[in-house]
Amino acid sequence: MQNQFFSFAILDDRFLIAFTDSVLPGIGCLGYCSYLQVELHVHLDGSVRYSTLLDLSREKNMPIKNAKTVEELKELLLSDEPANLSKVLAAFDLYMPVLAGDKDAIERIAYEMCEDQAKSGVVYFEARYSPHLLCNTVNNSVATIYGHVYNGKGPLSPKAVVEAVVRGFNRGEEDFKVRARSILCCICGFPDWNKEVLEIAKEMKNQGVVGIDIAGWSSGADEQYGDDVLEVFQAAEKFGVHRTVHAGEAGEAKEVIRAVDLMKAERIGHGYRLMRNDTAYQKIAVEQRIHFEVCPYSSLMTGSVPVNWTQHPLKKMAADDINYSINTDDPTCFENNLMTEYQLAKNDIGLTKMQLWKSVNKIPLLVANPSKRRPN
Repeated sequence: MQNQFFSFAILDDRFLIAFTDSVLPGIGCLGYCSYLQVELHVHLDGSVRYSTLLDLSREKNMPIKNAKTVEELKELLLSDEPANLSKVLAAFDLYMPVLAGDKDAIERIAYEMCEDQAKSGVVYFEARYSPHLLCNTVNNSVATIYGHVYNGKGPLSPKAVVEAVVRGFNRGEEDFKVRARSILCCICGFPDWNKEVLEIAKEMKNQGVVGIDIAGWSSGADEQYGDDVLEVFQAAEKFGVHRTVHAGEAGEAKEVIRAVDLMKAERIGHGYRLMRNDTAYQKIAVEQRIHFEVCPYSSLMTGSVPVNWTQHPLKKMAADDINYSINTDDPTCFENNLMTEYQLAKNDIGLTKMQLWKSVNKIPLLVANPSKRRPN
């Protein structure tokens, strides 16, 4: 990184411009580009090192399907053949019990995520996660969904989960010179959780929590968001809490329309199937310039797009110059990083260097507050 100077400007509290005063070959996306990398759609609990999962499994005597080596764990967790979203999410069922309820483990994975992102050339990222799926104090939490919850270190509330993540991110920012922020996930089918997610997001707005999301889990990933979810997201808009929504991945174009029109989404997680409705695509993507968080490799493995890279929706998005970014989604499930995603976008989908550059030159952040306060 010698002789390289990077500048950042935050415009309207939402847009980040990254530019350099010189171009050095080989920096960034495997030599394809020479700019800083920003990631907007990546799950904290989908970005855990295999070695860390094994450490925690041994420490707590909680076997992950009896996997004893990294390779054995990869065989259990990796998705390398196109399937469906529920199959990919089923991997979380296997390893979440070694994370949930453990504030030290949660702080550790947040810290390690900063290091891993820095190694991939990422300077800013927004990691999303459900505080309720990582806690051990609420009804219908991991204890019910996954069959086992860890409480060896005492109770861990949803807010305490977020505080643990923030501690890990704070240490990681200092050690690895990245900027890390949290997006808190509501979970489909749990209205009480979702109301609390909004309250935590409001309370911790100045501690690195930049917005909320809604996601599914292995037994509920159809994007059929009920009125209770709409109410939470409409309230979030009133309170100035930023909103991104998983839509158009497992669902259809109508879910994206609903997310934008009724849930007041500022960004869409995935959104590929919006392209099945030309009128809606023109309105939402082209005219309204809603941002799409595209995860190329994930989209194929979850069955969200055709098994043909040259027909990937990203190709049309780039050609139409809509507002999009390239992301990893769940590295634990896909063994990917942002550099491999850019490589895939260029070599297999066919994006040009200029299109790749545009994808990061103006990215809508969910407010990167430089003066965030640290939790006690």
